[in-house]
Amino acid sequence: MWLVRTTQGNGRPGFGIKRAIVAAAMACASMLTPAFAETCTTQSAMTAADRDALVRAGEQFAALTAANNAEGVRAQTMPQFAQDFGGIAEAIRTAAPKLQGASFVPDTVWILDASTSKPGADGSAQDAQFFCNLNRGSLQTSFLIPALPAGRYALVVLNTAGTADPYQIAMLLRQSATGTWQLGGLFPRATTAGGHDGLWFWKAARDFAAKKQSWNAFVYYNEAEQLLKPVSFLSSSHLESLQAERSKAAPPALSTGISTSQPLVIAPKAGAEVRVTSLEALNAPAQAGIDLLAHVRTEDALTDPVASRARNTAAAKAIVAAYPELRTAFHGVWIVADLPNGTTFVSEEPMGAL
Repeated sequence: MWLVRTTQGNGRPGFGIKRAIVAAAMACASMLTPAFAETCTTQSAMTAADRDALVRAGEQFAALTAANNAEGVRAQTMPQFAQDFGGIAEAIRTAAPKLQGASFVPDTVWILDASTSKPGADGSAQDAQFFCNLNRGSLQTSFLIPALPAGRYALVVLNTAGTADPYQIAMLLRQSATGTWQLGGLFPRATTAGGHDGLWFWKAARDFAAKKQSWNAFVYYNEAEQLLKPVSFLSSSHLESLQAERSKAAPPALSTGISTSQPLVIAPKAGAEVRVTSLEALNAPAQAGIDLLAHVRTEDALTDPVASRARNTAAAKAIVAAYPELRTAFHGVWIVADLPNGTTFVSEEPMGAL
């Protein structure tokens, strides 16, 4: 099977084999120094009126998303994002088929108050960081949101009920008037892969690490984090524990990470080098288990599908030959060749053929 399509903004293929992870209007930050530490109110500490208003707003946006009613969402979106609505519209289009017949159950609600934030010397909005102590204990959740204008915000997370596969919608909201909330970001995603949730992947990763299968452990730790994290600008005590375990178990070749700018280079006995920029887990087709998804960087933009497929097959063979333990953890390998012209060539390779 092969597909050619334009890569989405997050660099992942959007052809239905991967959970929809969409960074909408409010983009995330991972390594920024916050200018202000703002205030956070957990759902156990907020008033019933605040919580009820937020849940109602979240359910309304979720229902509009399920109905694929992008214009209805846009009408209630913060003006600056309603003008540039492409990211949110794509999130709605992708998520709507997954939400047919769903009802929505509140998961978590936070109020993130940045009302006292001051602009920078140049008038620009500053990065805001929120620290949320859970049940007044040592466990903590934090949020780091870049260039956040002053205001009172909230993050509402809803889970689905009544769908074939569990799904979740997180929404970043901003209060425009008492009891009225506008949308600032929409983040729908699946919460399982191959029929398993994030805690299952975390345990499986630990089992692989105990067996010294560091490559399998690395991919499974990554999948656990993705499934347990409702939005990418959130951190928590539990996620920090997972990240520490992953770092300790990571193979030496990945000790400093893997990315587009720092690819994993595999030199097979025959053929060209393979430059891998990410390794992930995803649902195998027809509920066959879990596949490995590998992005590879290539400098040639082949237009011949046969030659492109041969290149992807060679890349999959090189990855599995270099790290044979992958055969025990994955049903097959998907190769996403990121081409110089901004498109991708995607193919599926059954493990038995590699």
